[in-house]
Amino acid sequence: MANLSASYVPSGNYTDRFWKKEAIREKSTLAIPNGYPKYIDSPLAWTGVEVEAKESEWKLYLSPEEIIAIDAALAKFEVNHHDLSELSSSTFELPAEFSLRLRKLSDQIYKGVGFQLISGLDPSKYTAKQNLIVYAGVSAHVCPQRGFVDVKAKGVVAHIVNVQGSGNGPLTTAPAFTNVPLSFHTDNCEVMAFFYMEPASSGGETILSSLWQTYNELAANRPDVLHTLAKPWVFDSFKSYDFQPPRHVQPLQKLNSDKVPILFRFSRYGILGWQRKRNPDLPAPTEAQIEAADAIQFIAMKNAFKLRTKKGDLLFANDMALVHAREGFDDGRGVMKRHLIKMHFRDPDQGWGLPSSLENEWKTVYGSDEAKRTREEIWHIFHQPGLEEQSSVNG
Repeated sequence: MANLSASYVPSGNYTDRFWKKEAIREKSTLAIPNGYPKYIDSPLAWTGVEVEAKESEWKLYLSPEEIIAIDAALAKFEVNHHDLSELSSSTFELPAEFSLRLRKLSDQIYKGVGFQLISGLDPSKYTAKQNLIVYAGVSAHVCPQRGFVDVKAKGVVAHIVNVQGSGNGPLTTAPAFTNVPLSFHTDNCEVMAFFYMEPASSGGETILSSLWQTYNELAANRPDVLHTLAKPWVFDSFKSYDFQPPRHVQPLQKLNSDKVPILFRFSRYGILGWQRKRNPDLPAPTEAQIEAADAIQFIAMKNAFKLRTKKGDLLFANDMALVHAREGFDDGRGVMKRHLIKMHFRDPDQGWGLPSSLENEWKTVYGSDEAKRTREEIWHIFHQPGLEEQSSVNG
C-alpha cells in the first residue's frame, strides 16, 4: 500500500503519486458494473472551471426590500408562534413574488448545478433564536421538508464549531468539529444546508465537487473502482455501538430513475478514522477500498469549486449528486470562532427516487412518528459541549 494514502487527510505527495500513476496506467478493458450508466449527461456533472463561470445560476443576492420582508416575517412569526417546529412557508410569511423566487431555487438544486448560495443576511442583528427562525423560515420556501441531523432523529440543527479550539474541549473528536481540512464526503441526506454565522480568522472555505463528474471519469478510466464501490463496505461510527453501530453501506448504488441514475454515499472517515482509530474487530479496509477512496478524493479535488462565502450566507447543496469538503482554518489560540449551523432539507415535489435499501433511513430522517403522526423536533439554539457526539455524520 506504499502508493496509497491510508489516512483521513491525504498529503500533497499522495496526490502527486496518484496522478503520476494514472498517467501511465494502461486503458482498462473491464466493463462498468452491470446496469450502471456509461455516462451521465446532466448539468449536475461539472468541473470547477465550468461552474465558476455560471455564478448567475447558483448565487442569489437578496435585495434591501427582500431583507425587509424577511424581518417582517420574523416579527410576525414571533408574535403568533412560540414553537420553532411550527416554522414553514405558511408561518414564515413572505410576499408571493419573493417566495416564488426562493421556491425556484429548488430546480437549480435538483436539476441545475446542484447548489445555491443566498447572500445578504446579517446574523449579527438577530438573537441566536431569531437566526434559527430566519434560517429555517427562508429555507422552507426553498425546500419545504426538514430532516433530522442527529443519531437520535430528534435534533434538526447542528452547530459546526471547533470543539477543541477553546483549549478545554475533548481530547478526541471527529474531524468536522476541529479545524483540520475535511476530505470529500456526503452527509447522507437529500439537501444539506449551511448558515455561515461566523467565518474563521483565516481559511475554512467550503469546497464542492460533482460526484456525477467523478462517476463519469471513473466509468471512462477506472471501472475497477466502480466495481469496488458497488460492493458492501463497513463504516465505523467511532462511537458506542449501543448509540450508533457501524454502518453497512454500498457506497455506489444504481437507481431506477431518469432523474438520479446513481447514488454515492461516502466518507474517508468511516473507513480510515482520524483521532479515533477504526475498531480492529471490524473488517480492515482492503487495498482496493483504499484505492477507491483515493480516487474519489483526488478526482473530486481536481474538479472542485471553492466557495468564497461571507458571514450570513446560506448554502443549499444537493447531497445526492455533490460531495463537499473544507479547508483547514485558524481561529487563533484558545478561540472557538468559526461557526456554521447545518440543517438537512428535501423537496418532495422533485420526486427523486430512492433504492428500497434507503427507504427506512429516509423515513427516519424526514418522516414523522407514525404512531403520533407528528415530529418531535429539538432545536439546539446554542452549541453545547458533547452535542457534536450526537451528529450522525462527522466528516
